[in-house]
Amino acid sequence: MTIFLRLCSALLLVFWMACGAQAEEVIRDYQADITVFPDATIEVTETITVNAEGNRIQRGIFRDFPLYAQDARGFRQKVDFELISVERDGQPEANHTESITGGIRIYAGSGDVFLQPGEYTYTITYRTGRQIRSFDDHDELYWNVTGNGWLFPLEEASVKVSLPSDTAPTKTTFFTGPMGSTAQNAREVPGSNGLEFQTTRPLGPGEGLTIVLAFDKGVVAAPSSEETTWWFIRDNLNTIIGFGGLVVIFLYYLRSWVAVGRDPPKGVMVPRWDPPEGISPALVNYIDNKGFSGAGWTALSASALELAVKGYVELEDLDRSITIRRTDKRIEGKLQAGEAALIAEIPSAGKTLVIDKANGKRVQSLGDSFRSAIEKEHRDKYYKANAGYISLGIGLSIAVVASLFIFGNLDEDVYALIFVPTFFAVFFGSFTVGIVHMFKGARSLFSKIIAILALALIGFVALSTMALMLISMWADLEATHQIPVLVAFGGILLLNILFYFLMGAPTPLGRKMMDGIEGLRTYLTLAEKDRMNMAGAPTMSPSHFEKLLPYAVALGVEKPWSQAFETWLASAAAGAAAASYSPGWYHGGNYSNFGDRIGGFSSSMASTIASTIPTPPPSSSSSSSGFSGGSSGGGGGGGGGGGW
Repeated sequence: MTIFLRLCSALLLVFWMACGAQAEEVIRDYQADITVFPDATIEVTETITVNAEGNRIQRGIFRDFPLYAQDARGFRQKVDFELISVERDGQPEANHTESITGGIRIYAGSGDVFLQPGEYTYTITYRTGRQIRSFDDHDELYWNVTGNGWLFPLEEASVKVSLPSDTAPTKTTFFTGPMGSTAQNAREVPGSNGLEFQTTRPLGPGEGLTIVLAFDKGVVAAPSSEETTWWFIRDNLNTIIGFGGLVVIFLYYLRSWVAVGRDPPKGVMVPRWDPPEGISPALVNYIDNKGFSGAGWTALSASALELAVKGYVELEDLDRSITIRRTDKRIEGKLQAGEAALIAEIPSAGKTLVIDKANGKRVQSLGDSFRSAIEKEHRDKYYKANAGYISLGIGLSIAVVASLFIFGNLDEDVYALIFVPTFFAVFFGSFTVGIVHMFKGARSLFSKIIAILALALIGFVALSTMALMLISMWADLEATHQIPVLVAFGGILLLNILFYFLMGAPTPLGRKMMDGIEGLRTYLTLAEKDRMNMAGAPTMSPSHFEKLLPYAVALGVEKPWSQAFETWLASAAAGAAAASYSPGWYHGGNYSNFGDRIGGFSSSMASTIASTIPTPPPSSSSSSSGFSGGSSGGGGGGGGGGGW
């Protein structure tokens, strides 16, 4: 009995293994019939017998066909393709197609019809052009019969070729195996005159059969000059649009820059102890930065100090707020635009403006009216951003990129290859600009060190990320031959960024003012002995210090200017002034020395104002003949397939 049970178990195991082997989804037979026509087009009928078990082959099969091939010179060319028919077991079969990277996918079957397990024979017929390679001494059909992308093993594969007028090839060869293999596990069918081939062993998934046939010139028609021209344009349309647009945009920006973007020559910088033409501290900040620095809060701080020094307001520095209180002193003459906007917020004696979180909206409104008043009076007077030229250049760039997407023949993957680097460029660029502004506005050595370290870290992360992206995408870039397109796109992006900074230029008056402002900055930062050696320079005094303090704040040099005054107070020359000096326009906390008290307050005033503003809500390769450098997977045709 025990022997009988063991025998039954062994028989069941053998039966189970046999069923498992039969249940494998495979391509039983793959036959291709290729007809080459005199006009150099070819018609291919592929008869594919598959064993379906409902695993990957549920509704039918799909066949991928490349729409690009390499010509005899190794250049990528777009081939013609027309699907003629799809049949299953000799009857028309429902089918549809979709675009894939570098080709087309043909689905045989219907989405709502499932196949019973069994064998099915699919027949796919299509016509394609630009597949015949032309050499000086012969023409050539270099054809990947099965493709190397099938997901199933192929038990047998064969191909039969018909040339015009029953022409026989002058030379043949074949290859089998995975992509790039030069194995020859196939044979030429005896008596076929070099027109039929079949494999001599099964092919695994990812393996295929490739043939090469050479025949005399004149067997098929050579393309006309018109066809050659049209094909060249079609094959290189992406490069033509991309680099053509790049040249047009560069010429536009260059011409615009020559016309309006060149800076007037700098004048001779001479240290001076008064503002050029008596302009206000806020306007000094506006001209020096070609617009406001720190969103205009530095200029507002300088204006508040200017009004305080003149006696129109008093400043009270508390721990977490600043109070600006109007005095009873009458306004003498006409205030400049920024100062007038600030004084209008506290129009009468005793009125106050408290800068803290509770009054954030009021401070924000004041900042808007302050900047608007200055820009309205002085826009384009000292500096022209030439925003119209930049906008037109950006519009022209958008038109070129849109033309590339609409009229070009980009692969879908290229969209990601374009937009992903752009996103990272904008992302890291925004951070870098912020860090640069932080560095420029840094008041202490520690802040500058932090800014430099942050900039270095962001630069390292950005370069590392972009390098990894390029390495990972390099294979796709080479496969799609879209590197020139990406270079052109990157060039267009770079031109817009470059000329965004180059297009703006000071006016002649602005250049003159900037030279004067540079002279004032130099004077404010000079060492005391150098300042004393200047002919005609006024002697340091409380009034001289207070007069230039708002300008020092506007230029970001209030620390050295305050320290120079503190050094003077400590000198014997100051005399009684040092003991009695206490500005009536400022009431601060308990600080150890004047430099910390005044310089520290003025340097932090802009950041104190900015910190009160409410946070806005979130917004919703070369090629060759198939005989000298051929391999499995080379030439035209190819692709692969699977089940669905």
